[in-house]
Amino acid sequence: MSSLLSAKVLLFFSWRLKYSYMHRFVVFLSCIVFMLFVGSLFVHEETLAAKVVQGKKGQEKQPPAPLEDKPKASPITPAEEAAKAFTKGDYVKAREIWQKMADSEDAYAMNNLGIIYDRGLGVPVDLGRALFWFGKSAQAGNPQGMSNYGWMLDQGRGIAPNPQEAARWYDKSARMGQAEAQYNIGLMYERGRGVPKDLASAAAWYSQAASQQQTEALARLGHLYLEGLGVPKDAAKACLLLYAATMNGSQEAMRELEALAPKDASSKGIALFGQRMDQTNRRTMREVLQKSNVPGIRVQDDFICDLYDVRKAVPGAGQMTVCYGKAPEAPLAFLKIDYAAPSKEFAKKLQEMVEGRFGPVSARESEESSLWNMGTCVIATQYVPASNQLSLMYMVPRVYHQTKVTQ
Repeated sequence: MSSLLSAKVLLFFSWRLKYSYMHRFVVFLSCIVFMLFVGSLFVHEETLAAKVVQGKKGQEKQPPAPLEDKPKASPITPAEEAAKAFTKGDYVKAREIWQKMADSEDAYAMNNLGIIYDRGLGVPVDLGRALFWFGKSAQAGNPQGMSNYGWMLDQGRGIAPNPQEAARWYDKSARMGQAEAQYNIGLMYERGRGVPKDLASAAAWYSQAASQQQTEALARLGHLYLEGLGVPKDAAKACLLLYAATMNGSQEAMRELEALAPKDASSKGIALFGQRMDQTNRRTMREVLQKSNVPGIRVQDDFICDLYDVRKAVPGAGQMTVCYGKAPEAPLAFLKIDYAAPSKEFAKKLQEMVEGRFGPVSARESEESSLWNMGTCVIATQYVPASNQLSLMYMVPRVYHQTKVTQ
């Protein structure tokens, strides 16, 4: 503003002195000041624009670049080409590429060749070659190769069983974070195979694998907490771990979770719209909901989940999601009802109502999440403060793991 004022003052006096000898000088000086002022505005605008762009980069994950500035797609690598062929079932092409890579000392390709020969994918099963390539990959430092080589030694595939050497390779791989190896070394400590029996060490390795959602580790760690082996006995932790393994399809965990349920669980009324959640299917549920005049938002066989508007049928609720298994009869796998919960206190009251129906909570994942183990059906509530919503979920473990595709 001071630059603009100076320009105006000088311009005014230039007109007053137009007949004096200073006239030309003052006009010239005024023009210079004005140009400097305008230039400063452009600099300021550019600086401000730069700050805005920098601010957006900090907020946006990947700001779109102008079309002409987009880099050309990088050529596909041999590893990507082999993986693509493998996914499509073209095992011959995948093996040929991995063979060339393995000949160049690629540990990743060596491990994959081991899998090809161990499973007989595009080639006859050849345990000797599988063992060879797993061993080469392990020696080259690939954690997956170490784990697979340990498994071959453990199971005696292509070689006489050697549990001590198997445990050594499991341990090396497990220390590099490989989840399968962490589970397998944990199992060896639990059984005392290849290493001295040590239930505390077994639980520790299971815990590391379980943190990566390794299904068998979740189930075994749940069992240890249930029985108090190597860890303090804790039914709530056991329930959560067995529940997680069950949702991934572990039959062992399903059996233990059902055994852990209260004796009167089946009489608690795990039913909705007159249907037992663990006994109904898509055809029956659709018929019942249609007769109950529950409006469908999306009811199509192309999707494993149907969506309904239950505002009139269920007081306080909004939307209901009903998902089914992939078996021909499409058994019910999962049912979720979303309630508006404008406050934490309101959500707590809703949870107390659920507890009044199903009994004491079996386990809590957090302050906002509770779980009731009803044996063949698991009930859960999840409060999401950010969206002011509480969800009531009915899950059938023996079917739920079939619904992995997000709808």
